Amino acid sequence: MINRMRYLTTCSLPLFLISAFMVYAPALASSVQAASPKLEQLTPLPLHDGLNSFNGPDGPFSVFQTWRDNGNAWGYHLYLLTNTVEGKTSVIGVEARPESSDTSLQDHLGDAPHTGEDALTTIQFARGLLDGKPAALLFEAIRATGEHPTPSPGPTVVYVYNLTTSDGTPGWTASYFHFVKKIPVPGTFCSSDTALKVATGLPLSADAGPPPSPDGCLH
Repeated sequence: MINRMRYLTTCSLPLFLISAFMVYAPALASSVQAASPKLEQLTPLPLHDGLNSFNGPDGPFSVFQTWRDNGNAWGYHLYLLTNTVEGKTSVIGVEARPESSDTSLQDHLGDAPHTGEDALTTIQFARGLLDGKPAALLFEAIRATGEHPTPSPGPTVVYVYNLTTSDGTPGWTASYFHFVKKIPVPGTFCSSDTALKVATGLPLSADAGPPPSPDGCLH
């Protein structure tokens, strides 16, 4: 009888913990899922070389786009983001990606279109709703091919940023694009342009070649 009582006492605690976890786990999963920012009604902000000016929820901002040619397939665009603060043209920084070892703001951005058919990095801007509120958004799609050739299929991650006002962190710009969401795009792609379209519904960038297939690869 003593041994049986010890057995019941010993086993009852794990059963209690399992029951508690079964009740708590769905609530935890639900809260994590609810915490993911929701994007809706995305409208692209088209860019051309030179100055592009837009109106955001917190006022006007500009994107200066220029092309850096290097005589081969590795030319790229540079993007300088600005607004006006106290009468001066001020740089709009971009928050570092969450896995970056350098947490400082980026002063400018660059893409990697390669031939236009097998882009490695795509930059796009859009208006939309972020958790139901109007937002000026930045999308950065990065495709990884590892040690394989550039046209090879690879996974793509889309990083989403929202233009916001700094809370006064020393060294940060008055306005900056705050990281809000990371979207690992299911499957593999031969172009970050195609992957970004799949993830967000935004049209292909102006420099993207027409995709030969849904994943941008030649089959």
